[in-house]
Amino acid sequence: MNNLDEINVSCTDNGKTVKGYILSYRPESQLEVSINTVKIRFNYQNGVYVGSMSGLEFVVKESDLPVDTQEYQR
Repeated sequence: MNNLDEINVSCTDNGKTVKGYILSYRPESQLEVSINTVKIRFNYQNGVYVGSMSGLEFVVKESDLPVDTQEYQR
Protein backbone atom coordinates (compact mmCIF):
# COMPACT_ATOMS: atom_id res chain seq x y z
CA MET A 1 0.00 0.00 0.00
CA ASN A 2 1.30 3.41 -0.92
CA ASN A 3 0.48 6.77 0.55
CA LEU A 4 -2.38 8.45 -1.28
CA ASP A 5 -3.98 5.16 -2.36
CA GLU A 6 -7.67 5.78 -2.95
CA ILE A 7 -10.23 3.93 -0.80
CA ASN A 8 -13.97 4.06 -0.16
CA VAL A 9 -15.08 5.54 3.17
CA SER A 10 -18.68 4.94 4.28
CA CYS A 11 -20.72 7.12 6.63
CA THR A 12 -22.86 5.01 8.96
CA ASP A 13 -25.13 7.95 9.79
CA ASN A 14 -26.32 8.85 6.30
CA GLY A 15 -25.30 5.81 4.23
CA LYS A 16 -23.14 7.77 1.78
CA THR A 17 -19.79 6.56 0.46
CA VAL A 18 -16.98 8.95 -0.48
CA LYS A 19 -13.43 8.59 -1.80
CA GLY A 20 -10.57 9.07 0.63
CA TYR A 21 -6.79 8.91 0.36
CA ILE A 22 -4.60 6.90 2.73
CA LEU A 23 -2.09 9.02 4.61
CA SER A 24 -0.74 6.36 6.97
CA TYR A 25 -1.57 2.78 7.87
CA ARG A 26 -0.73 0.50 10.78
CA PRO A 27 -2.25 -2.98 10.34
CA GLU A 28 -4.94 -3.81 12.90
CA SER A 29 -4.22 -0.57 14.75
CA GLN A 30 -4.73 2.76 12.97
CA LEU A 31 -5.53 4.25 9.60
CA GLU A 32 -5.34 7.92 8.66
CA VAL A 33 -7.37 9.06 5.66
CA SER A 34 -7.77 12.42 3.96
CA ILE A 35 -11.32 13.26 2.83
CA ASN A 36 -11.72 16.62 1.08
CA THR A 37 -8.50 17.93 2.71
CA VAL A 38 -9.61 16.85 6.22
CA LYS A 39 -7.61 14.17 8.02
CA ILE A 40 -9.58 11.51 9.91
CA ARG A 41 -7.94 8.96 12.20
CA PHE A 42 -9.57 5.52 12.24
CA ASN A 43 -9.03 2.93 14.97
CA TYR A 44 -9.29 -0.81 14.34
CA GLN A 45 -12.30 -2.65 15.79
CA ASN A 46 -13.10 -6.26 14.75
CA GLY A 47 -12.18 -6.08 11.05
CA VAL A 48 -13.38 -2.50 10.58
CA TYR A 49 -11.60 0.83 10.98
CA VAL A 50 -13.89 3.36 12.71
CA GLY A 51 -13.43 7.13 12.88
CA SER A 52 -15.55 10.20 13.49
CA MET A 53 -15.69 13.83 12.43
CA SER A 54 -18.30 16.55 12.97
CA GLY A 55 -20.60 14.17 14.82
CA LEU A 56 -20.63 11.63 11.97
CA GLU A 57 -19.20 8.12 12.16
CA PHE A 58 -17.15 6.78 9.25
CA VAL A 59 -15.98 3.23 8.59
CA VAL A 60 -13.48 1.51 6.30
CA LYS A 61 -13.72 -2.26 6.00
CA GLU A 62 -10.41 -4.08 6.24
CA SER A 63 -11.33 -5.98 3.06
CA ASP A 64 -11.60 -2.62 1.16
CA LEU A 65 -7.94 -1.77 1.77
CA PRO A 66 -5.47 -2.26 -1.12
CA VAL A 67 -4.11 -5.82 -1.26
CA ASP A 68 -0.39 -5.04 -1.35
CA THR A 69 -0.19 -3.81 2.23
CA GLN A 70 3.13 -3.16 3.91
CA GLU A 71 4.00 -2.74 7.57
CA TYR A 72 4.33 0.86 8.75
CA GLN A 73 7.97 2.02 8.83
CA ARG A 74 9.62 5.16 10.09
